[in-house]
Amino acid sequence: MQPIVNVMQIPRDSRGITIMVRNPRNVGFPVTFEVVERKVKPDGTEDQIPADDLFTVFPAQAVIPAGKSQAVRVQWAGGNVDQSRSFTLYSAEVPVDLTNSGQSGVQRILRVGASVHIVPAGTAPKPVLEAAAPDGDGMKVVIRNDGNRFVYIDALSLAFGDKTVAGTELGNMAGRTLIPPGAKREFTVKGVSGQPTLKLLSSAL
Repeated sequence: MQPIVNVMQIPRDSRGITIMVRNPRNVGFPVTFEVVERKVKPDGTEDQIPADDLFTVFPAQAVIPAGKSQAVRVQWAGGNVDQSRSFTLYSAEVPVDLTNSGQSGVQRILRVGASVHIVPAGTAPKPVLEAAAPDGDGMKVVIRNDGNRFVYIDALSLAFGDKTVAGTELGNMAGRTLIPPGAKREFTVKGVSGQPTLKLLSSAL
């Protein structure tokens, strides 16, 4: 799916955005689409809440020919929002009914996703270092987003004295990197010590 990260600025993108789904196989690929909202926990895991009723997705399902791509139109139908909300649009392979085919075995169903962020105009992230404490050979940090727009950890830097960990390096230490408004992330930065200074490198998308 491309782009893998999408930002829909409301009201600018009220007519929707287009995401391309490519079939790399040499046979047709039947897919269906679904949307879930992402609720991020401090450890980076997520609760995913069904959110199909907040979007219009066209087509809702398709058969993508071998080696071809399908354009999928995604439109926000959830009304006004006062802070960003983060979703995943999943493209899932439609399982084949083997009941009367004489075949047996376990089907492996392919499911891939693209991030979709609904962002009101004029919003901004506000990352805050809530806590930092020694943890083995590093420092465990808690970063909270007090803003009204999502932020990714790889858009941040942490300066520990004369050593700065930033961007992709920091994101890799965190694993999953999304921090929606009001959420926080807790992870350990290896090979550092002391109280860090947090900076926003870029609001990214």
